[in-house]
Amino acid sequence: MSTDKKMLMAAALEATKGLDRPMERRQFMLGAVGLRNDGVIVTSRNIASPEPAPEHHAETRLVRKLTPGSTVWVARVAKGTGDWAMSRPCHNCMRRLRTAGVSRVVYTVGPNEWGVVKP
Repeated sequence: MSTDKKMLMAAALEATKGLDRPMERRQFMLGAVGLRNDGVIVTSRNIASPEPAPEHHAETRLVRKLTPGSTVWVARVAKGTGDWAMSRPCHNCMRRLRTAGVSRVVYTVGPNEWGVVKP
């Protein structure tokens, strides 16, 4: 199994944390895993918000834990099925990842499918 797939699976697992909360109504969860240039693995997930807010995105929450040269994996998971869905970071998250010096972002596209972008 490739490193990208393993790390996307870890991001998907991070995304599913907290699904058992009674108030959780979102249909998709997003998780992110970062590999810092010192070898430390850091994680984050999106959080529920009454209104959409970029500061609640998994990538934005993760960027505070990264170092320049980090690689990031982002997975979007359907609540009912666990299937992967499109998770390409939004414009604001890409800007934050670029500013943090992230060298590579791998994101889910669909079941067993992913894409790569350099911020």
